[in-house]
Amino acid sequence: MPATRPDKLPPIDVGAWVRVGARVQGIYDPKKLDDQRMDVIYGELHLGGKVMKNVGVTLNLNANGLAKQAGIEDAIVAFDFDDAFHLWAGQLLVTVDRSNLAGPFFMIPWNYPGFFTVGTNTVVTAPKEGPSGRNAGMVVWGDFADGMFKYMAGAFDSGDVTQAPLYSGRLNLALMDKEPGFWGNASYFGEKNIFSVGVGGQFQREGSTATATPPAMAPTPADYGEVNADVLAEFKVGGGGWATGEAAYYHFTGSNDAIKDAFFVTGAVASPQVGAGNIQPMIRYQMGKGDNVKVWSLDAFLSYLVKGPALRATLGFQHVDLDHDVAGNAVQLGAQAIFF
Repeated sequence: MPATRPDKLPPIDVGAWVRVGARVQGIYDPKKLDDQRMDVIYGELHLGGKVMKNVGVTLNLNANGLAKQAGIEDAIVAFDFDDAFHLWAGQLLVTVDRSNLAGPFFMIPWNYPGFFTVGTNTVVTAPKEGPSGRNAGMVVWGDFADGMFKYMAGAFDSGDVTQAPLYSGRLNLALMDKEPGFWGNASYFGEKNIFSVGVGGQFQREGSTATATPPAMAPTPADYGEVNADVLAEFKVGGGGWATGEAAYYHFTGSNDAIKDAFFVTGAVASPQVGAGNIQPMIRYQMGKGDNVKVWSLDAFLSYLVKGPALRATLGFQHVDLDHDVAGNAVQLGAQAIFF
């Protein structure tokens, strides 16, 4: 018999995630509900495993059916030295706020926060992120006390050699049930009692461009900065239901950032089990404000959840106001399925 046995590595994890959605909204007048179209056809293929005991690899692919685009979402080599110290490199999530770490599959609202769209007009009040919230870079992160406290710090590269790196980080404190691991949730769908607070920030040298004065002059680069804070409270209630409250605040610096301050507030209650799942009404208000603009939106949805996020169907209404008499109303129908 050998003196030591080789480590037996776990099998490769394979998962498939899909979201589809439709929208009722006017094409020529977005305030009217007189036209309909598919809004989302999106899928992800997830692959991950261990090369050695402390070295892992993740390859996630995604595809947008409406845009006819497909590509690499995550490509990560993970060095997991200790619970308190991990080094991950490749293309991965920009570590800044709870919403980006959770993604649309693991949050209660159907629409990802921080993007206000009416027709072809979009105002963004989210931190800097690449496609699907990812970018090329390196992240060091770690858990203490089994996930009671978590730190994350990364440097990211957009691929443009003329730009300075984007530095992004986050701290999270879970005061009830713990939140270990890199990937995040904006809801645990009744599996935990959660009260967590987090703070994050970003900085990029000359990461924004000042408006030229007078207009004929060339624009002047300015440093980009962002700070945010968020809180998530989710508690189990009798009969297998749960109640959720989430709030987040963002402050941006940079001379050409239209929005200086933004926030959202979400509230939801899931019923005890009805049939195979839970009925969950939710409401979310978002607002962003700058020197010359104020944008806001209201989402009100009713969802049916089977095994939490694994199978979800939702129907709701969204109103978006971009100021200056640009507004839109939409009725949305969506469904998502996750095979882990």
